[in-house]
Amino acid sequence: MSIESNKLKEAKAALKGMSSKRQVKLTKQQFVASLIEDIHAKMEAGFQMSEICEELNKTLPPDEQIKMSTFKAYVRAAREEAGIKPLKSWTRRTPRESKDSSEGKLEDNREVSDKKIQSTKTEGQFRNMVDL
Repeated sequence: MSIESNKLKEAKAALKGMSSKRQVKLTKQQFVASLIEDIHAKMEAGFQMSEICEELNKTLPPDEQIKMSTFKAYVRAAREEAGIKPLKSWTRRTPRESKDSSEGKLEDNREVSDKKIQSTKTEGQFRNMVDL
């Protein structure tokens, strides 16, 4: 039994049609990652992350809403993956001291510890005080 050649064209057309019919389901993280350029543009325009998250949640079904804390984490990860720098530096670390200033502090600490050593009395001095 042989298949007619026109069936080959029908089969190819059917296969092409399959890919457009099936919807691809995205995770919430993929959803945010695919929108990161637009999200970043809105943030540059002055919108708060909470406002952007709220607007995106309007487009999602109630059972698939994104929490604000989760949204922030997804935006941070998507930004890193896309190579987009944050608009603000959120680090709370204090800047490291230069090597010169740290050496000065070490010298100050040595002077204080030397004075403490000098001011402590030795056993011999205590004995002399008792004998008096």
